[in-house]
Amino acid sequence: MVGDKCEKGSQLRPHVVWFGEPVDMISRAAEITRSADIVIVIGTSLAVYPAAGLIYEVPNGVPKYYIDPNAKHISDISNLTAIQGKAAEEVPKLVSELLML
Repeated sequence: MVGDKCEKGSQLRPHVVWFGEPVDMISRAAEITRSADIVIVIGTSLAVYPAAGLIYEVPNGVPKYYIDPNAKHISDISNLTAIQGKAAEEVPKLVSELLML
């Protein structure tokens, strides 16, 4: 493979989901999310669905952490801690805190 072309000369498709396309394995992701002991959401507005809806699959008693420069508390999500800041700074702090529990 050279550049953005495959061996046959065709353009390669990036491994992303474009707006309006179905998300492969979203059902499996929801299943995994429902069985999580803790959930950490990093660097998103929580506004792009269906992935943003995964946070609502997490059981009520499970701790949820949301790290983003614009993170805000979302009142209809129980056990959510919103942490405003950059992931590079806030993730190591959170991990250290969680390891102390």
